[in-house]
Amino acid sequence: MTALRRVAITGLGVVSAVGRGKTAFWEALLSGKSGAAPVKSFSTEAYRTHLGCEVKDAVERGAVAFALDAARQALADASAPSPWRAGIALGTTLGDSAFIEQALARAARGSSPAELMREAFPHFPGAIPAAVARELGLSGPNAMLTSACAAGNFALAHAFEQIARGRIDAMLAGGVDVFNEITYAGFNRLLAVAPERCAPFSKGRRGLIPAEGCAILVLEEWERAVDRGARIYAEMLGYGMSSDAFHVTMPDLDGVVRALEACLEDSGLKPGDVDYISAHGTGTSANDKTETAAIKRVFGVAAAKIPVSSIKAVLGHGMGAATALEAAACALALETGLLPPTANFTPGDADCDLDYVAEGPRRADPRVILSNGFAFGGANAVIALAKPGRPPAAASPAALPRLVITGMAMTRDPQPLALAEALLPDKDLRFMDKPMAYALIAARQALQDARLGTSGPQPGVGLVLESSGELESQLRFETDLVTLGPSGVEPMLFPSILANAAASRTAILLGLKLINKSLAGSFPGGETALAAACDFLSRRGRGIVLAGGVWAAPGPAPGLPALPEGGIIFVVETREGALARGARIYAEIGSWEESFDPAGRAEAAPDGLWEAVRRAAAGARVRHEARGLWGGRISISLSP
Repeated sequence: MTALRRVAITGLGVVSAVGRGKTAFWEALLSGKSGAAPVKSFSTEAYRTHLGCEVKDAVERGAVAFALDAARQALADASAPSPWRAGIALGTTLGDSAFIEQALARAARGSSPAELMREAFPHFPGAIPAAVARELGLSGPNAMLTSACAAGNFALAHAFEQIARGRIDAMLAGGVDVFNEITYAGFNRLLAVAPERCAPFSKGRRGLIPAEGCAILVLEEWERAVDRGARIYAEMLGYGMSSDAFHVTMPDLDGVVRALEACLEDSGLKPGDVDYISAHGTGTSANDKTETAAIKRVFGVAAAKIPVSSIKAVLGHGMGAATALEAAACALALETGLLPPTANFTPGDADCDLDYVAEGPRRADPRVILSNGFAFGGANAVIALAKPGRPPAAASPAALPRLVITGMAMTRDPQPLALAEALLPDKDLRFMDKPMAYALIAARQALQDARLGTSGPQPGVGLVLESSGELESQLRFETDLVTLGPSGVEPMLFPSILANAAASRTAILLGLKLINKSLAGSFPGGETALAAACDFLSRRGRGIVLAGGVWAAPGPAPGLPALPEGGIIFVVETREGALARGARIYAEIGSWEESFDPAGRAEAAPDGLWEAVRRAAAGARVRHEARGLWGGRISISLSP
């Protein structure tokens, strides 16, 4: 039995509204000067607000351009040797949204579904890390995490697992999003955008300022970094995840508490070990109140002594880039000993009564930092970072618990919305689209197949979902925006346009509280979702995770045969847990490994994993190999 490998952060790259590069970024955070300015990307004449935090000094705009810039900065900052075998994991909310929005606008004015798919598909979320990997020659695991505004933390945790388990020595990890009108309109209709300034935790706060940007961190195996003399900003200790299973936009106190507690447990920390908390701190009434209450519940009387600050007052809310930018700030706080302030803070809110570092940058020399990320749909991820030189936590065993598949379901129903309504007549299914319906149906049927409950809160059950092609809800929203203007869009349709909508609605409707994690649909058959579920359960050692993929699109993807619309879900749990509850076991999962072929052709075989599990259930030993839509490769071994 060997210990999990330690993970160092050795490089930082930043593209933000307050500057390009870590130095300009850090100086702006310490100054407290906001990057908000009148929006230039589109006219805001018809909106109730007019400010945004747009990148001002970009050589080229777009998610791929931002990510390449930040990745090159991070590699240079890490003095990374060349050639270097590494992988990449990024987070986003919508992908290269400015390009997708242009295609949606043309479709809203009458272009065909096939034209929409042809124009939008090359800019889907999964295309971004693939483009970076091809440009930089990264052949390791390649993933796009799409858990909305917590996506950067999910990406960092995803990359952390690859290194800790010894699959690869280095990963680029972070998040990226680009300013776009569809997101601006959505948050405006939810009345969540501040008209003048973002003031997290303040009395009278009025909301967030939408933003864009990218941060990418180099994560590296600790001993390798030490041996090559790399500067180490921080050690990543671990992470915690949870699912609210509560509401598409409102946070849930219990869910946030569980993510914080899970991070402490995973990282080998006690509440008294934490010296600073980088808050999600959006500046909205509900988020800041809930986050404060969660910190007080987890840390008790010590909460009042822990500095907490939000850098969104300066950067704006970078959506999928937000928690990656915050992780970069945490690394710099550990290196410099300074805490960035919560700018624009006004005291007096009785529900927000912690130490928010309001006076300006503070010399504190933190040794352990938590960084919070809480997303729409109740997808929560918290990471823990420590200063180099801190004694490492007790070594965790790397021996994997045996993992098995105990349930499976596939749906290809041509009318999934009608089927979902028939299966769940007592549930609110408004604003549901095909990807959501397929995920909900397959998840419910898989739970039934595994002889698990399908209603009520399920604290020990979670969901990891591969989904892409959420153009149905996006087109509805964009059509209303084009024809009715910003005041005519339906506010509660907005959460449905996000790439994590299928997972989130499924988790909420079925009460799945353990984890809510979304990936970008590179493998509609669910291969990478299964691998991610196995990583999560291997680290946690207990629980049940539904893992699979959905696909629903207005037409064929360019260069690929038409993919069947539908959903596939597998139920994964530890063998020990399955035997304890008398579950039927279809197959045991022996190993899983991901890589990327920069020159490889894209493929998709949505039924491949399904058939592999069936062969294993019939008594065969199977090594299932698959290629993804953007060049990813995965190998999964199964046995009876």
